Amino acid sequence: VIWINWDFNILSVNILAIVQARADSKRLPNKVLEKINGMSLIEILLNRLSKSKHIDKVIVATGKDKVNDSLSELVKNLEFDIFRGESNDVLRRFYHAAKQFEASSIVRITGDCPLIDNEIIDKVISLYKNENVDYASNIDPPTFPDGLDVEVFSFKSLKEANKYAIELYDR
Repeated sequence: VIWINWDFNILSVNILAIVQARADSKRLPNKVLEKINGMSLIEILLNRLSKSKHIDKVIVATGKDKVNDSLSELVKNLEFDIFRGESNDVLRRFYHAAKQFEASSIVRITGDCPLIDNEIIDKVISLYKNENVDYASNIDPPTFPDGLDVEVFSFKSLKEANKYAIELYDR
């Protein structure tokens, strides 16, 4: 687990889980809409995230492109919020989603990880809170298998990243 502190204070407990998902995957289009035992992968993921003891709200952030309309409709029908933003700038999409929902802290989850574990998420969130840092994760060094990756960061650090990131890879 890694943590970084840039002397920002964490004042609020508003923790927003943002699931980045899209329907236009190159390798397997509509993979988040694929079903296992009658449930879409995105539905499985959202249900698992809902079991977190520390997350205040779960949303899906996807692109504005028409290809994501079916994903957006499904998420709304599942009674979760959806944010539609920049298709090719995930960082900007995250920033505007977090700003719209007035998050003080963000949990980043990828939409193609339906087996995410709420206890792992809660442990990373607890680390983030207890250490009073702006970023905590279980990805560097990798501590769990792929698909169980969790990143938690402050809105202030997201705002700074959005302001200063230039490289396409970083965005």
